[in-house]
Amino acid sequence: MDSHKFLIELTLVPAGRHIAFSKEMLEKVHVYRRVGTEGDAWQQVATNARSPFIDTEAFPAGTTLDYQVQHFNQQDAYQGHSNIVRTTL
Repeated sequence: MDSHKFLIELTLVPAGRHIAFSKEMLEKVHVYRRVGTEGDAWQQVATNARSPFIDTEAFPAGTTLDYQVQHFNQQDAYQGHSNIVRTTL
């Protein structure tokens, strides 16, 4: 599985964090967020998401957020994941 084909882009917008990602027509994509640093737990924040997804949850200034998307086919078989994108608020 080639994670390079699973593109992700994170942009800060007034509404929150704008997460754009590649998605095939019948594919399911789940968005995951990690608050803090490596080793902290990932939380699924969107199921079968559409691109772009905007994360509007509020966090204090200085919080580091990581995002990754995981791709599944129609039969819910895992296909791969994107790279991790990070921002500090």
